Amino acid sequence: MAAEALSVDRIRLLRAPWGAFNAAKGDIFRVRPDVNGDLWVEEKLEASGWCAIYVGATSDGPLQPLNERDNIVLDKFAPLGVTGAGMFWIAVLDVPPDADLAAVRRLLDEGTREGWWDYRELCVTDAWNAAASP
Repeated sequence: MAAEALSVDRIRLLRAPWGAFNAAKGDIFRVRPDVNGDLWVEEKLEASGWCAIYVGATSDGPLQPLNERDNIVLDKFAPLGVTGAGMFWIAVLDVPPDADLAAVRRLLDEGTREGWWDYRELCVTDAWNAAASP
């Protein structure tokens, strides 16, 4: 997990972790170190307002063939101000609170209808839910 230490027992996420529910870029968590110095999350202290969305391109969809150097999923969302981390055909999107959430949702839904990808919400806000596409 990419994070910056804020104190001995607090971290801020630098990007959404892969597959972790209720965690998004910028969120602050209380952590505790174990005997080896590894940090374990105890609780979320502050939500950042960012959303985290897992997107997986379909293996036989129109975005194929995918190249390991490119992440076409991230490329599709970049014009909307969405960043993230990806490899091959999967990505976790970091959706900023000031993004056009309705446009991001429309693109996610369009891509699903077109067979480009499937997605799931890892961490979303009330604003995200309010921007649901019709």
